[in-house]
Amino acid sequence: MADTMNVGIYIFENMTMLDGFAPLQILSFVEQFNTFTFAQSKGPMRSDSGALLTPDYDLESCPPLDILVMPGGGDVLPQMTNPDVQAFLKRAGESAKYVTSVCTGALILAEAGLLDGYRATTHWGWIKHLSAYPNIEVVDERVAVDRNRITGGGVTAGIDFALTLIAEVVGPPVAQAMQLVFEYRPSPPFNAGSPDSAPKEVLEMVQGLMGQQTVELDKFIEAKRAA
Repeated sequence: MADTMNVGIYIFENMTMLDGFAPLQILSFVEQFNTFTFAQSKGPMRSDSGALLTPDYDLESCPPLDILVMPGGGDVLPQMTNPDVQAFLKRAGESAKYVTSVCTGALILAEAGLLDGYRATTHWGWIKHLSAYPNIEVVDERVAVDRNRITGGGVTAGIDFALTLIAEVVGPPVAQAMQLVFEYRPSPPFNAGSPDSAPKEVLEMVQGLMGQQTVELDKFIEAKRAA
């Protein structure tokens, strides 16, 4: 690959930091990529963990994107309903070589129409919301690859997503090298990372928390279905 590719990771207020910054950490080590962050404005913003995030570019100064990466968060409705953000994504998505997301970032892309006609996934707790978009084939996978659309599941799937993206764009040896550099050999202390394996009481507790997060999104989705 003779030229570097611009990889832009969108960041926003109250985003889940790991959704964007886990891929940022890995992708920034790939010499074929020029990886940066951008946001609606250049001012600092808080992630949902409280960490302060400062983008490299705003929407006006953002370089042309070869690869668009859209992270998610517990409340992505402000990004789904922001006309400036949605207009930018539609323009960027038309010219980008790859359009990608992690976690609930898929919903932001879906609202922009960028996943129509593709297979896509998202966090298990928001699968039903993504399924409200009839032109998307929604799948429950860790990372879903469909031509130039790559979508990751919830939060930590951003690591698998980043390695998959590198393998698709640059090649498996580079992806494997990055896996080794970051010593990615997961061995979690519990088998509770999926609703299929988590204890019933844990699943119910998490579903209750997620239900509190999605009240307004549920209303938005119901309105779309009724329209």
